[in-house]
Amino acid sequence: MTTFDTSPGSTAFGLRGWNPALTWSGLAFLAMIVPSAWLAAHDPRTIIGVSVWDKPLKFELSIAVYLLTAGWVFTRLPSGWARTGGGRYTVWASIVPALLEIGYILFRASRGEASHFNQTSTLAIALYATMGVGALTLSSTALVQGVAILRSPDPAGDHPAFRAALGWSLVLTFLLGASMGGYMSAQTGHWVGGIHNDATGLPLLGWSTTGGDLRPPHFLGIHASQIIPVAALAIIRLFGRRASLMTGLFVAGYVALTLAVFVQALMGMPLIAP
Repeated sequence: MTTFDTSPGSTAFGLRGWNPALTWSGLAFLAMIVPSAWLAAHDPRTIIGVSVWDKPLKFELSIAVYLLTAGWVFTRLPSGWARTGGGRYTVWASIVPALLEIGYILFRASRGEASHFNQTSTLAIALYATMGVGALTLSSTALVQGVAILRSPDPAGDHPAFRAALGWSLVLTFLLGASMGGYMSAQTGHWVGGIHNDATGLPLLGWSTTGGDLRPPHFLGIHASQIIPVAALAIIRLFGRRASLMTGLFVAGYVALTLAVFVQALMGMPLIAP
């Protein structure tokens, strides 16, 4: 069993072995943050109390992290997997929906209009529904990679606890992220009671401090593929031989936490009250 090689160029933390299309796409989304941040600083228009460029910024960062994670996961799979149907699906079902989604969000922001929960016209409703299909397609690639990790041989020699955590984190990204996102998108907004204005929400995140908010459980779901593996690395260092057991308990606890935060939101209670 080997441990992570953190030397430059390693498949763990260097770029060798990463999927090029996903990696460059993720870096491109990171680069989009710069002009969006500039516009947020200079454009006085607001939607629900925050800059019209607030949503593009958040989605550019979130999608960038998602794509870069997916690109890195290729280093934990046999090299030939990239040429399989699952590998090709992961690449194109990630990049195309991501580009279409951010393009639509940027288009609406440029017009000072909401991209989400926009029911101002039949076209807006249809485009929002289409964006939902794209988001589901994008998140399904995590399920494909997660199943592949759990079923494929380990070319990187990772700790069994880490590999199991990585595989299940990807599966949970789809199961939790897509289900929470699907429920939220079917509502008229992400608030459950409280003040329907992000200006009164948590700094940076905007999550409601006066009522329930469906965004926190969706965040926990969609970013399970980053949070759980990082936690697993810490658990392996801390618990040694008991790492597999403790990692399993952490994954179970993470699912329970996500569901608890979801129920809390449905009850109209803020994640963090001021």
